[in-house]
Amino acid sequence: MKKFLMFGLCLMIPMCASATENANQWRPYIGANVGVIASDVKIKNDDFLDFGAVTNFELGAIYNNRYRLSLSYQSRAEVSELFQILAGHTVAIGNNAIRINGYYDYVSLKHFFMYVGAGIGGDLYDYKITRRYDGTTEHGRGVTFTGGANTGLGFNIWRFSLDLGFAFDYIAHPRVYSYGPTLGLRYNF
Repeated sequence: MKKFLMFGLCLMIPMCASATENANQWRPYIGANVGVIASDVKIKNDDFLDFGAVTNFELGAIYNNRYRLSLSYQSRAEVSELFQILAGHTVAIGNNAIRINGYYDYVSLKHFFMYVGAGIGGDLYDYKITRRYDGTTEHGRGVTFTGGANTGLGFNIWRFSLDLGFAFDYIAHPRVYSYGPTLGLRYNF
């Protein structure tokens, strides 16, 4: 029995050393990015184009200078297109989401990287439709599913990373497909 325990212990030591090495390859980071978005929105029978802004705040970790995993908070605000405003129909949509994201740096050099990423999560939406021609308003609020994908490139300078990207997001209700460029800054611990 003692020989069996010693043999098991001898097998566990390299595994623990390996796990410790891998743990040292994880490095935490904090980041934020902003973007300008165009969105195809459908609320009930209304289908229109919206324009707005999006901000993301991320807490995450980088593994082996190539893989990133993060938890992000995303906030977006959109206003209906000019044609609808002139026609007397305005729509304002606010979204706040929590997402889990994964990224892969398919090019990873010392000062330059290119990446792809995707994420899923939940979204708290709030929208208001105002029709000036008949004086009615419609309001909706709730929780729904959100997901997205992005790609881009970046530059590493000391502990900072500057990201230039393009993002696509989907929100289930009201149904929103949005896309646009993003600019981000990350601090790598």
